[in-house]
Amino acid sequence: MKEMTMIEHLMELKDRLKVILITVGVLTLAMMVFPAEFNLNLEKIMYAYKPLVSVILDIIKAQLMPEGMRLIGLTITSPLELYFIASLAFGVMFSAPVIAYEIYKYVDPALYPHERRMIYPFIAAFMLLFIGGCLFGYFIIAPFTFKAMLIFFNLTGAEAFVHILDFYNTVFIVVVATGAVFTAPIILILLVKVGLISTKAITNNRKYIYGAAYIVAAIITPDGGMFTNVLLLLVFVALIEGAVLIAKRYEKERERREAMELLGEEESK
Repeated sequence: MKEMTMIEHLMELKDRLKVILITVGVLTLAMMVFPAEFNLNLEKIMYAYKPLVSVILDIIKAQLMPEGMRLIGLTITSPLELYFIASLAFGVMFSAPVIAYEIYKYVDPALYPHERRMIYPFIAAFMLLFIGGCLFGYFIIAPFTFKAMLIFFNLTGAEAFVHILDFYNTVFIVVVATGAVFTAPIILILLVKVGLISTKAITNNRKYIYGAAYIVAAIITPDGGMFTNVLLLLVFVALIEGAVLIAKRYEKERERREAMELLGEEESK
């Protein structure tokens, strides 16, 4: 293949970013404007029109909000802010296949065959773990967080009126944060595989790693409270310990390969 100049690389990057931005923009607009059902009559359009984003938010509310909790707007602009933020978030989410494809097409020509054999399985595992983490956060951690917080409303005698932005922001942050936590093992295994870190360094510094992980969990889930932070930490610990066991196999293979190469060099001398 013809080697591209820096200008050609930048032009290709610009074109691919343009495709990504247009896709995100179109899908965000679709979430905001397109109705959830298309067989609307004039009366429904006037009084019962619901765009796609509204329907998705209703589903999230029905599945995650515990009984006894109610949402309030609190400020006059809160529902409008949520409308735009949620539309953009879902627009980016549904654009993920296009984003992944454009990134793949941009970096693929620069990779050697052995690099493809190493990187692409890890990318696939990364995506699967992230999706699995998001599902775990949505169906397990987010409901647990709201139910745990509702207990303290009852203990303090407070009415469980929750700001609508707090509720949905907590859902979005918890889901994405859990997805990110689930990708930690594959990143660790990749770093061990290429020799940037060792499993011994991880096991010898467990308390510092897990202490930092708790601080990060507290920062990225400010509305989740201690329950969410501890639950995320426990999940992170289990994933890291499992990853260390797998990474040790790659580490032994790399050490054996390096020893054989060293032995071959000594024999050639």
